[in-house]
Amino acid sequence: MQPMGTHESKSAPATRVARERRPVRIRPIRPTDTAELERFYAALSPESRRMRFFATASSLSHAKSASFCTTDHDHREGFVAVLDGGPDGHDRIVGHLCLEPGGMNAAEVAIAVADAFRDRGIGRRLLAAGTDWARRGHIVRLTATMFASNAPIHRLLSGLGLPTRERSVEAGVAEITIDLASQGIAA
Repeated sequence: MQPMGTHESKSAPATRVARERRPVRIRPIRPTDTAELERFYAALSPESRRMRFFATASSLSHAKSASFCTTDHDHREGFVAVLDGGPDGHDRIVGHLCLEPGGMNAAEVAIAVADAFRDRGIGRRLLAAGTDWARRGHIVRLTATMFASNAPIHRLLSGLGLPTRERSVEAGVAEITIDLASQGIAA
């Protein structure tokens, strides 16, 4: 696999989110995001954490957060959706996407968006950044494992305009594979 660089989505216009005047920006995750990523996951509803992690833990451990934030940008990557300069001057994470190696020319993808920021295109923008990264690295498929009842992630993944294949992994759990060899993500 050839090295994959990081990129910051500067050319895409910032999305304004209702009840927030600050734009949401997508950027690669950084090691300095560890504490903020812990805050982000702790603030998710128990149901959102259950949908993301298949468990209802009240928070993300510091070790897991540090692991998510310490990517090599070649085989593992992460992107965050951030509100620039919150009250304390620091970026506030409102979405997170991680990509982990998933076999030869493949990666596993997982995503979470803050409850108050859902249905505003943030998940689609995070997924577009992850897909761009994967294609630059010659990854030809992404795989996402989810509860079969998780309609929002099913809509997000099937709405990419890319061939997808779904299979049952076990009772109530599905896996969607996305073929990246095809062209583009629908805007």
